[in-house]
Amino acid sequence: MNKTIKSIVVLVLTAIITVGAFFMIGPQIMIIVPVFFVAGIVFAFRRSSLSLVCFGYLFSFGLVSAYVGSLEITDYERTSPFVVSMVLGLVGVGLIAAGLWQALPGRTIKKANRMPEQGSGANDPSNPSPLHR
Repeated sequence: MNKTIKSIVVLVLTAIITVGAFFMIGPQIMIIVPVFFVAGIVFAFRRSSLSLVCFGYLFSFGLVSAYVGSLEITDYERTSPFVVSMVLGLVGVGLIAAGLWQALPGRTIKKANRMPEQGSGANDPSNPSPLHR
């Protein structure tokens, strides 16, 4: 996947996931937040970039909060809670985009039936690690 297509896919998926933060309005937030929080921790321990997507989804609710606040409260855009909500939401969008960029495959495609090259592995005696010198 070249960088142009990857950028388009990341942009579209980030927008869809960010708009999905509207699903957290209401009592279902009590289920969605713990599920994504635990999933983010599990992915973080597995060293997966999907943890960024999970945590970013939670932070993206800040944009929803800022939007709803600006609709319901006059001059809400001039208050510090609006700014904090916007910053948290934009950080969430950034985390989602960064996580998706890392999670999506790069330009090279690995073939499953390809044999590893000789002398390039960790057990290669010509390339000892510092611990085995």
